[in-house]
Amino acid sequence: MLAESLVYARSFWRTPTPFRPHLAEAVGLWARGQRQFRAWTPHLKKTLGTIDATIDDIASRRTVAVLGSGPLFDVPIEALARTFERVLLIDRIHLATSDHRTARYGNVQRVWRDLASAGDPQPLAFLRDIPALDWVVSLNLLSQIAHGAPEGAERQAVGRHLDGLAALDRPVTLITDIDYRIFDRAGTLLEEADLVHGHPMPPPESRWLWEVAPFGEDGRDTRRIHTVFAYPEWHRTIDRRASFF
Repeated sequence: MLAESLVYARSFWRTPTPFRPHLAEAVGLWARGQRQFRAWTPHLKKTLGTIDATIDDIASRRTVAVLGSGPLFDVPIEALARTFERVLLIDRIHLATSDHRTARYGNVQRVWRDLASAGDPQPLAFLRDIPALDWVVSLNLLSQIAHGAPEGAERQAVGRHLDGLAALDRPVTLITDIDYRIFDRAGTLLEEADLVHGHPMPPPESRWLWEVAPFGEDGRDTRRIHTVFAYPEWHRTIDRRASFF
């Protein structure tokens, strides 16, 4: 708790006032990642590997935007900063814990933005106004957008994000968890949920399991495992004229 309080305090004043209500949740996510470092490592390595490998396929390397950059657990910031002229980290919260990784790079910029704004019918339209934007990465964000949506609006929020990505006329990488399952110690399935709220996702280029909450995290005798889909080039897998509503 002391570490979380310190991170909260160090991050508070640098956070724009409208985003401060989200700070406690972001610190909690960071703390969970610290506690579950070993359990999360396979997922993080696969995510980082997908992004690293996709860099080679991006022909123009002026600006890259990472949507849902969070505490940078799954962002290869060093590789991005060395490769692109400008790196935009876009999220509601940017914790002070990431300062030591970003401070050495003058081309890394934090952008505070709510990517799940319920009142915005085109929450990703702002990307079209970013000059020299060559690549967009949506990073383990989609289920969080649904989680933050008003009750009953989760499917619409997911659809807006997917439609916004499909409408972009530049390379897009999408990595997202699409469901979760909760098991007891005997391996019995206790609960499952669709994190994309009924949207049919095309077959991914790669998929893996992410043990988000091992035994003892959410409950003493339960573990929660998410399924992750990775699309290095989202446009290759969809009909860009299709809508996800």
